[in-house]
Amino acid sequence: MSSLLSKSFEALKIAAPQQTEVSTRRRPFNLVRPERQSYVHYYGYAVSRDWLIQFAEQHCPEALPERSAKNYENTARTRAYELIRAWAGICTLARKECFNPKGGSVPPEWIALYDGVYDDELDDEELMSIQIDTVLVLAVCSDQDDSYEWRPRQENMDFMTKLIGHTPQWWVSCGYAD
Repeated sequence: MSSLLSKSFEALKIAAPQQTEVSTRRRPFNLVRPERQSYVHYYGYAVSRDWLIQFAEQHCPEALPERSAKNYENTARTRAYELIRAWAGICTLARKECFNPKGGSVPPEWIALYDGVYDDELDDEELMSIQIDTVLVLAVCSDQDDSYEWRPRQENMDFMTKLIGHTPQWWVSCGYAD
């Protein structure tokens, strides 16, 4: 009888890691992907460069160079990003430049201008008159398959929303999909 019991315990030991692996599998937050287009869409939080600098000054001033240093602002933005990424536990968090249209959809001329389509058709004055509004986005995922599948858990998103102070949204990147 004890040998049967021993074999049962061995079977449990072998099965335990598999059960643990299944029980701790990532469960990403629910999110509906936008319709596929030639440009990547990023889901994330718009932040200003000044906000990142202030964040770094408030939360990790010891990691910053002297304010007069040539690279101060870039270093502060980088340190803020690294700290947010670590605190939120989102290793895939990325900084992306995205279009920021006021009316909701990106005007086609912005994309064409950004791609250099109008370079030969418009003179410099006309090119300069088209104002392309962009925003820095702390992106938690994109609409691309790999990135979308590795989106964070809901707890990570809740933390980011509380930390940043507003909800995330989909943004159109200033670059093509791979």
